[in-house]
Amino acid sequence: MRRILHLVGASEDNGGILSYLRGIASHGPALGWEHVVWMRRGFHQVRLPRLEVREARFALGESPSHLRLLLSAACAWPSLRRLVKREGFDVVNGHSRGALLLSSWMVRSGRPTIFTNHAYARRTGMYRRIAGTPGLTTILLTPNQGRHYGIEPVPGRVETISACGADRYFEFPLAGRAVTSGGAVRVVGVGNVVRWKRWDLLLEALSVMPADLRRRIEATIWGPVPDEADARAFASELHRVMEARGLGGTVRFAGPTRDIEGVLAGADVFVLPSTNEPCSVALIEAMAMGVPAVVSASGGNVDIVRDGVTGMLFRPGSGEDLALKLKELLLGRVRLASPEAVRASVSGRSARAVAAQHAAVCARVAGRG
Repeated sequence: MRRILHLVGASEDNGGILSYLRGIASHGPALGWEHVVWMRRGFHQVRLPRLEVREARFALGESPSHLRLLLSAACAWPSLRRLVKREGFDVVNGHSRGALLLSSWMVRSGRPTIFTNHAYARRTGMYRRIAGTPGLTTILLTPNQGRHYGIEPVPGRVETISACGADRYFEFPLAGRAVTSGGAVRVVGVGNVVRWKRWDLLLEALSVMPADLRRRIEATIWGPVPDEADARAFASELHRVMEARGLGGTVRFAGPTRDIEGVLAGADVFVLPSTNEPCSVALIEAMAMGVPAVVSASGGNVDIVRDGVTGMLFRPGSGEDLALKLKELLLGRVRLASPEAVRASVSGRSARAVAAQHAAVCARVAGRG
């Protein structure tokens, strides 16, 4: 059994990268790989299945401060090198911005290394340089991410492997139903209540919709408010907007849930308003259950949702255009694909399929080492 160490460095179990890692780790033993995740000291798992974790005092996943990322990487580097040598990992796979420098240093120290890019960063030149590091294999999540960075796929050096939805979502009874004119429409969103998720756009869209159409919508957003000052401030802003615009009977922020399957089973439409979402696991899992999606025409969404067929794309950052797309659905002007076809469109993004692709890349990288 070969072993891979995933560098994440997060302190909270809030999905995203960890949902992706849970998916591929669930197939690790069958593919001959043991997956271990490197996290910040004090990390507490709340989701299943449980990951095998190693903790480090100076591990850091994300920060708006590049200086802090640099300093944390420098402080974490000695203990990380000792950990990799002591446990004999065959491959190291960095995932977060905090792991970017560590991945570069790891490959220069002679360790077979992969960096999986989960971001749409503004500093595209830095990521292009990292992708050109001799010996380092870069994984992009969708073709549009490569276009964003100006990085071309190169077998063995730059690979494209999607994020994945857990296999069980492809096995549950199909949700989703035709949105008929006159009936209530259940709109569901799943994701952390943080500013870049742009839940404010949904409130803006509902505010400008005609009252008779707005009354047909039952919108629920599921997800935690992270323990961060800006996230708490954003949540307060959302509730003030809801109160000021009289949206309390139309939309609610329901908080965290461990029953995402049940949430999606009751959905008619999935909404994802964030701009440049890299490759949303929640979106993949919603579509795996047959639920069409209304999403921003940006990031990985454009490679996942087929506009007018498996969902609808709205202009990034525009609440008015999101309102227009919802209006077209409510009035029956758009006939989307069946739940069966929506599920089939993301079949290659199941954990089983993605884990096999990831294992193949890891085997090639380990062979080079």
